[in-house]
Amino acid sequence: MADDARLDPLGRPFPAVQDLLRADPRPQPWQLNAASYHDIGLGGVPATQYTGQDALAAEYARLWPRVWQMACREDEIPEVGDHILYEIGDRSLIVVRSAADEIRALYNACLHRGRQLRDCPGRVAKFRCPFHGFTWALDGQLQETPTPWDFPHVTDGNFRLPEARVGRWGGFVFVNFDQAAPPLETYLEDIPSIFERWPMEARYTAAHVARPIACNWKLAVEAFVESFHVTDTHPQAASYIGDFNTQYDVWAGKRHYSRMISPRGIASPSMGEMTQDEILQSSEPNGESLRVPEGETARRAMADRRRAVLATVIGAEEAERVTDSEAIDTIQYWIFPNLVVWWGLAAPIVYRFRPLGNDPGLCLMEAYLLPLVPKDKPRPKPAKTTHLDIEQSWTDAKELGGLGAVFDQDVSNLWAVHKGLKSMRGGATTLARYQENRIRHFHDVLRGYLDRDA
Repeated sequence: MADDARLDPLGRPFPAVQDLLRADPRPQPWQLNAASYHDIGLGGVPATQYTGQDALAAEYARLWPRVWQMACREDEIPEVGDHILYEIGDRSLIVVRSAADEIRALYNACLHRGRQLRDCPGRVAKFRCPFHGFTWALDGQLQETPTPWDFPHVTDGNFRLPEARVGRWGGFVFVNFDQAAPPLETYLEDIPSIFERWPMEARYTAAHVARPIACNWKLAVEAFVESFHVTDTHPQAASYIGDFNTQYDVWAGKRHYSRMISPRGIASPSMGEMTQDEILQSSEPNGESLRVPEGETARRAMADRRRAVLATVIGAEEAERVTDSEAIDTIQYWIFPNLVVWWGLAAPIVYRFRPLGNDPGLCLMEAYLLPLVPKDKPRPKPAKTTHLDIEQSWTDAKELGGLGAVFDQDVSNLWAVHKGLKSMRGGATTLARYQENRIRHFHDVLRGYLDRDA
C-alpha cells in the first residue's frame, strides 16, 4: 500500500487528504499514510447492467453463488440454537450457532419434500419440518424420520442437511455457496490487517435497519462509495465536508476492496470562502455558539470535541492518541460485492445491499450502527432488526438518529436514477476519472466473475 505519485492526476482542489494528515502532530497510522490511484480507463457502465433482466439472472447464476457475503453479526446469534435466515435470490440459508463456538449455514429446505424448515429467525433446539416432522440436529445431522419403516432408503449418513461454507472476521459471519472458493482470509486480501487498529469484533450491534429501495442493488452500492454527490444531495453538509477533496483509493491487484477518505472540518470547494467558526458551527445541530480556539482550525476543534466523547468510551489516554482523521473523517472500505464498512471512530456505520427477488429495479439496503463496546464494561445486547416498508422514511427508525434524514436524501436519487437509465441516450453512464473510479473498479471485478463461464 505504498504512496502513488499519480494520486492527483488532474489537480483537484486542495488541501488534499494527505496534506491534512501531515498537518496533524499525532503519529499517523500506516493505514492512512497510503494512497493509490489505479488507472482503469475512462469507460462507463452499460445501462442494461442495471436495468436488464438478463444481467440480474447472470449475477444470480455466476456472482452470488461464488462470493463471500456477510450474512449477519455474531452477536445476532449469541446462544446455541440462535439462528437467522440469509436469503439471496432463490437461495435460503439457516445461519445457526450450532455449538458454543461453532456456526453453520444449513440449506433451508427439508430433504423430504422441500418445505422450508424455518420461516423466521429465532432460537430452537432442533430443526423440525412443519410438514411431516423430519427432524435434524443443529449441526445438520438427521435425528428423526417419521414412519421409518417406509423410508428404508433414508439413513443418517445420506440425509444430512447440506451446508454452505462459513467464514468469520471482525464479528461478522460470512457465507459462500461455492465449496471450491478460496477461504475467506484469502478473499479479504489486506482487510484483516487494515482493521487491526480498530477491530470490528470490538463493536456491538446498536442498530440494524432494513428497507427495500426501488433501484438496482449496484446503484445503491455506488451511491455510498463516493462523496462527489454531497454538495447537491446533502447541501447541509457541504459546509464541513470536503467532498471534492476526497481521496479515492483503488490498488492494482486488489480485487475485493477499495477505499475513500472524505475529510471533515473543511468546507466543500463549492462553498467558496467560509470562516473557521462558520465551518465548526455548521458541523453540529445548534452549534451557533461554538467558536474555534485562537490559532486552531475548525478541523482540529471538531476532532478535539470528538476525542472528548471517545474518552468516555475508550479512556482518556487512548482517546488522546486518536488522530484527527480517525476521529472525524469518513474513512470507508467497500468489500466486494456488497458490504461497506467505516474505519476509524467518526461514525460506526456499516451498509449491506442485496438484490430483492427477480426485479432488477428492487433491492434491500441495510444499515448497521456498530459502536465500540465501552472499555471495562460488558457487551451490550444487540438491537433487534427494524424492517421498514419501501414507502417509509428512514427517519421512522429512530435508532438511526440524524442519519435517517441523510439516507432519505440518498434514496431520493436512486429510484430516479434507475428510471432514468431506462431511457438514457447513448446507453451507458459517463464516470469521472478519479472521483468515480471506485465504481469503475467495482464493475471491473464484477465483470471478471460474470465473464468466467460466459
